Amino acid sequence: MSPAVHRALRRLPADARGRTRVEVAEVPTPPLAPGDMLLAPLTAGICGTDWQILRGLRGDPSPVPGHEGVARVVEPGDSGLPAGRLVTVNPTHPDDPSFLLGHNLPGLWAERTRIPAAAVRAGLVLPVPDGAGEPRAAALAEPLASVLYGLRIARHTTRPAALAVWGDGTVGRLAREAWQRELPGLRTLLVGHGADAVHPLDPGLPRALAELPEPVAAVIATPRTGTRQALAALDRHVRGALLVDVHAGLPEGPVPLTAGPVDVAALRADNCGGGPWPPRVHRFDRPAGPLLLYGHRGVGGEHLRQAFDLLLAGGGAHVGAGVLTHTVDLEGAADLVNSVLDADDRSAGGRRVLKAAIRIGGPT
Repeated sequence: MSPAVHRALRRLPADARGRTRVEVAEVPTPPLAPGDMLLAPLTAGICGTDWQILRGLRGDPSPVPGHEGVARVVEPGDSGLPAGRLVTVNPTHPDDPSFLLGHNLPGLWAERTRIPAAAVRAGLVLPVPDGAGEPRAAALAEPLASVLYGLRIARHTTRPAALAVWGDGTVGRLAREAWQRELPGLRTLLVGHGADAVHPLDPGLPRALAELPEPVAAVIATPRTGTRQALAALDRHVRGALLVDVHAGLPEGPVPLTAGPVDVAALRADNCGGGPWPPRVHRFDRPAGPLLLYGHRGVGGEHLRQAFDLLLAGGGAHVGAGVLTHTVDLEGAADLVNSVLDADDRSAGGRRVLKAAIRIGGPT
């Protein structure tokens, strides 16, 4: 590899269904404008949003995905950080929608990633502790930070007696763990497809939701296609006060709820990157009790730092245990991604893929 090119996990043109495959390819290393930063990713995560992009459920144009991970500084730009420093990138700019790493700009599934000067000056490149590049911490820090952001908003609003987590993937499992850690004794119900979850079509689920002690908090961590159904079921079956973190994305337009139609996608973006504070939480009156809805985009630097602290404390083996199911190199990532897309589900080699980490660079 010469300095002019580097290897990346690149998306191929979409098929007739809008789905794509990936390949490891040499691509041009981007030129840097004044103030730009160049990073060498060490470990990157594959998240649910990446799977949605690859399946054609989102229109994000970046040829190289990846917004979760840890890298080393190659060219510091305006960051003030030395070359070789271990960093992470906050992938969402709170004020500039043109910066969304791995979505509309080439992301971290590559040996080199350019971070524009505006994002560098906004403080979106953060130094992280030694050891943060190991797969579990690097891959889980950003989703855990997002969970902690939602939990902080909830704690500002109410103290729930029960928690329903709808979706048992990476975010759902991290949410259950983080909320139980923050609120000992919290009664929890996990809805999903794993052995420890209640299936969304289980005939006993409505009763289980109705019997949760109030006030009830809920985190919706489904794929984008399941958000409306999850919210409607919670609204219909939970009695008393209900606080919902609409963590998952959803299509635009009104969602029919017992309080009337609500444009949930619009209100979900009210909180972004840690602001504003106090957060925006929307109240709706419904027959069964008040419904409090909120969402959030991106995270703040403090959420990322807290996530790394939790994951690295004492080795952090207890945080997110079992959530990282696969660790691969770039070539292995291409095989894993294409195998999952071919299988049309989230399994590879007969094993469910929750969180996968891609090892890209050298020592962490």
